Amino acid sequence: MAEHPLLIFPVPSRTFRSKRGGGGSRPNFPDPGRQSERLAPQFQRLQEAMERKRVALQVNTLGIQPEIVLVLETVGSVDNFVRALRKVQGLEWLGEFDVDSVEPEHGFMDADDPEKQLSGQLFMVMTDQEALRQMRSFFDLWKEDHERRFSRGLTPLKHAFEQLRTIRTWDIEDRTRETGILDDWQYRIVEGEDTIPFQIELWFRAESHKREQAESNLRRVIESLNGEVTQRCVVTEIAYHGIAGSVPRGYIQNLVEDPAFRSDAQLLMCDEIMHIRPVGQCSVAMPEDLNTAEVLVPKPFEDAPTGDPIVALLDGLPMTGHQLLAGRIDVDDPDDYESAYLAQERFHGTSMASLICHGDLAESGRPVGRPIYVRPIMKPRRVFGNQFVEAIPQEVLPVDLIHRAVRRLFESESGQPPSAPSVRVINLSVCDPARPFFRDMSPMARLIDWLSWKYNVLFMVSAGNHAEPIELDVPREDFSSLTPVRLQRAIIEAIAEDTRNRRLLSPAETFNGLTVGATHKDGSAIPFTRLVDPFIEDGLPSVLNAHGPGYRRTIKPEILLPGGRQFLDEQLGNAHDNAVLQSLDYTRPPGQQVAAPGPLTNLNYTRYTRGTSNATALASRNAMRLHEVIERLRLDSPGSLPREYDAVLLKALLVHGCDWDSSWFLYENVLMNGQTSRSFRDYVARFLGYGSADVDKVMACTDQRVTVLGVGSLFDGEGDEFMMPLPPSLSAVTENRRLIVTLAWLTPVSNTRQNYRVAHLWFNPTQENVLGVRRQYADYHAAQRGTVQHEVLDGRTAVAYQDGDNIVVKVNCRSDAGDIEEPIRYALAVSLQVAEGIDLPIYQEVRDRLQIQLGPRP
Repeated sequence: MAEHPLLIFPVPSRTFRSKRGGGGSRPNFPDPGRQSERLAPQFQRLQEAMERKRVALQVNTLGIQPEIVLVLETVGSVDNFVRALRKVQGLEWLGEFDVDSVEPEHGFMDADDPEKQLSGQLFMVMTDQEALRQMRSFFDLWKEDHERRFSRGLTPLKHAFEQLRTIRTWDIEDRTRETGILDDWQYRIVEGEDTIPFQIELWFRAESHKREQAESNLRRVIESLNGEVTQRCVVTEIAYHGIAGSVPRGYIQNLVEDPAFRSDAQLLMCDEIMHIRPVGQCSVAMPEDLNTAEVLVPKPFEDAPTGDPIVALLDGLPMTGHQLLAGRIDVDDPDDYESAYLAQERFHGTSMASLICHGDLAESGRPVGRPIYVRPIMKPRRVFGNQFVEAIPQEVLPVDLIHRAVRRLFESESGQPPSAPSVRVINLSVCDPARPFFRDMSPMARLIDWLSWKYNVLFMVSAGNHAEPIELDVPREDFSSLTPVRLQRAIIEAIAEDTRNRRLLSPAETFNGLTVGATHKDGSAIPFTRLVDPFIEDGLPSVLNAHGPGYRRTIKPEILLPGGRQFLDEQLGNAHDNAVLQSLDYTRPPGQQVAAPGPLTNLNYTRYTRGTSNATALASRNAMRLHEVIERLRLDSPGSLPREYDAVLLKALLVHGCDWDSSWFLYENVLMNGQTSRSFRDYVARFLGYGSADVDKVMACTDQRVTVLGVGSLFDGEGDEFMMPLPPSLSAVTENRRLIVTLAWLTPVSNTRQNYRVAHLWFNPTQENVLGVRRQYADYHAAQRGTVQHEVLDGRTAVAYQDGDNIVVKVNCRSDAGDIEEPIRYALAVSLQVAEGIDLPIYQEVRDRLQIQLGPRP
């Protein structure tokens, strides 16, 4: 099959952005009289809480103005509510969240379906006594006369009273909900730890003296419990204020075991605390048996890598002298993490570096041509059950460590130049198992989004692994009689049923980064084994995958890549009625073969691994391969693809080869259960993302497939129109054709606004009927929620058009959560193809017509 280089669009035509339609239904609200009766006692409780706080401060700390955090939960959206709250002197805006699954009650209901659950918002504000008094006075005015006009700018407060479901203080349950902190403390008590660690996220105060006061108050509480604060970190750009600390075992044991003690626990009641969490610290388990490693068969000599690194790996410390890695990685270890490692403990970083350099060794791929920059961020540590892991040290705040590591890449430090300013991709194949995505963006995800924008770099982030047992809806005694087809169906059903417990792990909810899931695929030969292969065919989503959606129901993970075949073992015993399957962490095949420490000091061992970390490393490897393609295009067309577009080009191209292929039909057959096509496409994307990424298909064109790239930058309200020439040979032909359009960008973020994403870019292939194609796979609305929009359109209807006609792809830009102060860089990839073997010269015809648009070269 002949291969041809990718093509490049001419400079697009600048225009105004298109208008967007939409708008959801508005719920019914209770009548004002009923609302007044409901809310009055809530306001009274708030005033009583403030009075208790005032008295406590008078007793303990004279002169400090009492403050508490208010939570205002509305049904539906209140326009300009944030702006109105900021007009109340003494109220400080802290943040907002979307809320789903609000029960219809108190007169709140959907106009068309009274039983339907509603959506709403949570608004958090810090208030002092005077601000609370003003809020109460506004409420009293509205209560007396529901038609009363409020002062200019305060009308949204009136609407908020109409839609307010609850107004209350941020409490202990809020500080610990979905954090797993109590379970973590219980484990540590059972393990006999004398000092119990934790991390605290404080409410971020805009004024530095208020941050200092809040931290001082919290330190005083911790020290009064004979505890200590081990580290602090403030990153104003992401509205983050955190501390790491610990307290003695006795206090925590009382807190965990005695609910009455917990309800009045001084630590949990601190108003300065937003969340208190375990120190999950991005850990990965190390294999227990080093003797299962295999000796690597010597490979032919390969040319040494040259040039500057394009990929940075933030991970464990690799074996720099391993036969597969020697001369291929540049380790930068300013914190001297190497001193904590034994050679046999350098597992995860070695695996990831091996996959980026060589891919799955069983597939004999060509090594990448550039070195890889490596910054160790983990150390070996013994944890529960005497198991060893590699993890970010407990005394270190991960946000601070990653912030310093990335800043060091691009900025001077201690008089030294940036360590690797050429880096365009940062690989983060580690997640925080103690931080599943629940409702709000984690500090680490916010940090990644800000760093992506600040340094114009693409993060590859693993979705996370869930190795929890899988309980089938199959009686235990019937398991052995299941056919492979029925077993596959039962496993897909069981994982889907348990999806709430298999959520993304921080920072996989990142907006600017690409989140990567794993497919059940590798190049190994499968030996005879008693273990259970969960799937009939390779390439389905791995049983280990964490599931989306991400924040504001974005498609997550965006892409899937091979992560090794994870076989399962039936759980023995008779304590469970249904069959239960367990994921084992074995180091023999099947799986992906990687460089690894061995039982001796030899430097040529390998073993087999699986998971989303592996898939993420392969995504970074593919990014390096695609970067070579972009560099060759630059040589052929100087000035057409400036280097400042590298990150968005790589992001677009990695997604561009994705589709759901046969996975869609299988999941539709197993899980659809009467849902509408659109709602099911939205739902199933949590497992499939945009699909499996076929990067080889994106790297070159064929006679029957053409891919054209474009780049640009936009401000709010602007649009760029790209013209894709239609090949004359396809006119009035009934052969199946496919149009693929992918748009990727990086956005600034607003950390205290629920919309979060400052810049929304999108396209709408409105001329799809010119080709007789229709949208397939991911739901169109879901595809617009993140920072990459990927559309696949198929059809075979004969449509006549004239030579010179074009498909118009218009890229639009609008502000979503704040002003766009800098132009937003984007990349666009458009492919048109028919099946290979159909004698239609698609590539040549499009190329010729693009040359006419470009005009003669100077």
